[in-house]
Amino acid sequence: MGFAAHSPTFYSLSDSYIATAGANLDDIDKQNTSNELIYDYNLNTPYKFMGSFSLLFGNVNDVSSQKGFVSGDVEYVNYMASNFRTTRDDRGANNDYFTPLNNAIDNAYKGAVNARLGAELKFNTIAVRFGGAYYGNPYKNIAGEKGELLQGTGGLGYRNRGFFIDLGYVHSFGKDVLFPYRLTTNDFFPAQIKNNNSRVLLTLGFKI
Repeated sequence: MGFAAHSPTFYSLSDSYIATAGANLDDIDKQNTSNELIYDYNLNTPYKFMGSFSLLFGNVNDVSSQKGFVSGDVEYVNYMASNFRTTRDDRGANNDYFTPLNNAIDNAYKGAVNARLGAELKFNTIAVRFGGAYYGNPYKNIAGEKGELLQGTGGLGYRNRGFFIDLGYVHSFGKDVLFPYRLTTNDFFPAQIKNNNSRVLLTLGFKI
């Protein structure tokens, strides 16, 4: 059994950019470029809590007698805890931007639960694996947002005398919506997105 708590990650970011404006009227070609503009700010990412378990079959101390295992974990991620902060001295003017931004994050996101479960069966040097994962919806569903994601996995592995090769298959599917822009009124409709994709993973390795 296990438990973990992940603290937020604290980023100090700096954006650097220039702006250029030009006009071509008759025989006049005019272009102005600003000096380099630098903007510094901080970002805090969400924290998470996780509980996990693992159950082994066979003699734990004898690798050759192990028959497989089942493992899983459940985590809670508070996406609403993301936060932007200014590093400038003119905090009044900067807070006029960051306060609505942080309020928009609070209004759009919520905490979500993610869960993963997997199992492996060992037949001497051959192993068969299967599992699944569920990633919860991080949105508060202001206008139909959906963020759940389901994954199903299967795999086959070979391990012998320090050499191993693992072949895995991951199929993901879910639904979401996409807003290319937002309006102050409710008279707009999102694009309906269906996620359905597959991946094949191959891992080769050896131990010295």
